[in-house]
Amino acid sequence: MKHNVASTERGSALMAVIGVMGVMMVITLTLTTSTLYSLDFTRSTRASVQSVAAAESGVSAAQLSLTQGACQPTYSRSSPQFTANVSYSLSRVDNVWLNGCPATGVAALRLRVESTGSSMTALAGEETRVEAIFEYDAAVPPGVRPSGAAMYLYGGVVFMNNADLLVAESGRAAIQVKNGNVSCSNNTVIEGDVVVSAGNLNISGCAIEGNAWASGAATLGVVTGNLTAASVNLNAAGRASRIGGVYTSYTAGTPIPTVPAWVDVNYAPGDWVDANGVPYKVTPIGLSCTIDASMLAAAANGGKPIIINALALCPLGVTAVGTVKLTADVVIFANRFTFINNVQFQSSTAARHKLWFITPDLVADHLPTCGAPQGDFWMKNSFTIAATIDAMTYTPCRFNAVNTFEWRGQLYANGANDFKNNTRFESAPLGLPGIDLDTGATTVGGSAGTVAELGNMTSMRDVSNE
Repeated sequence: MKHNVASTERGSALMAVIGVMGVMMVITLTLTTSTLYSLDFTRSTRASVQSVAAAESGVSAAQLSLTQGACQPTYSRSSPQFTANVSYSLSRVDNVWLNGCPATGVAALRLRVESTGSSMTALAGEETRVEAIFEYDAAVPPGVRPSGAAMYLYGGVVFMNNADLLVAESGRAAIQVKNGNVSCSNNTVIEGDVVVSAGNLNISGCAIEGNAWASGAATLGVVTGNLTAASVNLNAAGRASRIGGVYTSYTAGTPIPTVPAWVDVNYAPGDWVDANGVPYKVTPIGLSCTIDASMLAAAANGGKPIIINALALCPLGVTAVGTVKLTADVVIFANRFTFINNVQFQSSTAARHKLWFITPDLVADHLPTCGAPQGDFWMKNSFTIAATIDAMTYTPCRFNAVNTFEWRGQLYANGANDFKNNTRFESAPLGLPGIDLDTGATTVGGSAGTVAELGNMTSMRDVSNE
């Protein structure tokens, strides 16, 4: 009996031991599984952290290079491992991006860096992609940049007697008047848009082949496009026959194209730099105060641009005689210009050249100031800018053209008292150094150009799942 009890007790003990061993095995397996999972999780976490750090390193590498003025389409490195691609946008708001670095002269406003970083562990496929967006000021190449309307006539203009004005330009009013009236008559044709910011539009004897805006009254003529004016001298039937588009009655708040404020241009020869980065050479005019072949030969600069300064030596201004042939781009500063009887400017070869006639505005107040001894720009009795020359006049005084003239280029003047008798004008924008004539904004340094500049980072985000 005692033997049976002992056997039973030994069997019970064995079962207990086996049970404990089973529990220990379960615990051991659980701990092993947990440990292996933790190791995998740790490796995955480490790989994720590494890929994020690598992607952000790509952004930093691109940012450093761009801050130093060097742009590459792609940046890459093996440790940490990343590939960063650059793109740019011409807008501050849309999501249209162009791959690569903006070329010189392209007005990019933002840069984007998309960087893909990879982990350095053996775990395959662990990558992170981040996107960083930066503000950007694009590089401006050297040289005078074309801008502005074909004719900016601050105080108004009178066109008369067979004027043919080819001033049509896409995207802006080609003839702009800030504070005055526009009047034209006797078979004058204006091929382009006209805006009169604060004044009347009297075109009773001419046609505007384009759109017209005036804050004051309009007296028609013909407008082939749309007309906006405070009033018009026609009833509904008359408007239908003389206005090709829609008539809008102007009241305060009616949108019309903006005419920028007057830009004051003084004598600053250091602002003039050509497209190759070469400063214009300053040379005085002769005692005769006459622009002619001998004077230009003495001022020659080996085909490089020159500035003729006649301000001090010729207080009463300059003139020209006969045919004047240019061998380079020329800027002439004078208190006034008077060209009478068969004067022509042309290139000495088939090469095109540019010519500026400038009477400086000595008072920086955003208003045209014509002070003594300055005077008007005058052309009388046949004056020609040949097809090989693009010419611009800037004067805070008045512009006068009488009795047959042909001009290809741009006008920027206080106004025009006389613009009559067989005159022909064809638009060719030249601009002024360091000035945006479309807005009136100026840039320090004139036409020397500027390097690209990376601005602030406006955002950075993970785009791995996009």
